[in-house]
Amino acid sequence: MSGIGFVQPWWLLLSLLALLPLLRRPQEEQLFGWNALLPPDPVGRWRQRLEKAVAVAGLIALALGMAGIGLPQTVATRQGSGAEILVLLDRSASMDAALVPRGEMPRSDKYAEPKKRKIARSALAKLAAGRPNDVFALMMFSINQFQVLPFNSQPEMIQAAIQAGGIGSGLGDTDVGGALLAAIARFDDRPANGNRILLLVSDGGAPITPQARAEIAANLRRNKITLYWIYLRSFNQPPLAESADPAYDRSVEMAMHRFFSALDTPYRAFEAESPLAMDQAVAELSRQQMLPISYQVKVPRADGAWLAFLCAVLAFALLLVLRMRHLAVPPVRKPLAPAP
Repeated sequence: MSGIGFVQPWWLLLSLLALLPLLRRPQEEQLFGWNALLPPDPVGRWRQRLEKAVAVAGLIALALGMAGIGLPQTVATRQGSGAEILVLLDRSASMDAALVPRGEMPRSDKYAEPKKRKIARSALAKLAAGRPNDVFALMMFSINQFQVLPFNSQPEMIQAAIQAGGIGSGLGDTDVGGALLAAIARFDDRPANGNRILLLVSDGGAPITPQARAEIAANLRRNKITLYWIYLRSFNQPPLAESADPAYDRSVEMAMHRFFSALDTPYRAFEAESPLAMDQAVAELSRQQMLPISYQVKVPRADGAWLAFLCAVLAFALLLVLRMRHLAVPPVRKPLAPAP
C-alpha cells in the first residue's frame, strides 16, 4: 500500500463487511440422517468458494472506492535545457506612461501609444511561452517589493502571474536597491540546478546606497546569478551608453549601469525603445540562456476510486450470475438402485 492515499480513509471501516461472506450461515446447513448415497459435488464446492471470494472482493473494492483511493500528488524531477529566471518588474507610476521612441513626440491622445507595462508583459509572456523548461518567478517593485509568483514551472500559472501585472496603477517612488536584494534572496534556499538569471525590467534607475551596492555584489556572487537589465527607454530619457551630454552622463540610470558593469558576476543591458526592440531583447536573452537544467514539476493526484467502483460492480454482477445459475439449475441426482 506504499504510495497509496485516501481522501476519506474512515470509509475503510466498511471493508470489515467483507468478513460476512466467510461466516457460516444457519440457513445454508441441511441435516441428513444418512448421506452415503449422496453423490460427490466438487463443482458445487468450488462454486461456493468462488462466490465467497467474489463477494469479499466486491465489498473490499466498494470500501476502497468510498475511501477515495488514489496515488497522492508527487513532485518529479525533470531534465531539460533552460534556466531559473526571476523577473523583477518595475511597477512604478512611470511604467504607466507610453513608450515613445527617440526622434518622436508623444501623441496628444495619451491612450494612442502602447504603455510600458503592457509592452513588458507582452514580451515576458512570449519569453515564458518559448521556454517551457525554464523555472520562472515573478516579483514587482516600486517603493516596496512583493512576490507575485514563487519559482514555478507550470506554464498556466506563469502566464497568469505575468498578466496580473496589469492590475492597478503604480506608485511614484522606486527602490531599486531594496528590490534587487529581495529578489536575490529568493535564490538563497534553492539548490543550484542550473543557470540563474535575475531579469530586471524597468524604465529608469534610482540611487543605490553604498551599503546596498556591497550587499548586492556579494549576494550575486554567492548565488552565481547573471544579471540582465531591460531598460525601457522613452524619448526623453538618458541612454546607457557614454554620452557627450553631461546631464545624461550624471543620470541615475547611467550610475546604475556603471555599477552593474563593475560587478564580478555576468551582466548585460538592453535598451528597448519600442515594442519590437523589447521583443528583440527578450529573444536575445532567450538565445543566450539555454543550458542544462534540472527542475521539479508537480504530478497531480491520480484518482483510483472509479477503478475500485468498477471492480465492485463487476464483482457483484458476477456474484449475481453465479447465484442465478445456482438457483436455476436443479441438482443432478443419480437414480437409486432397486432393492434386491
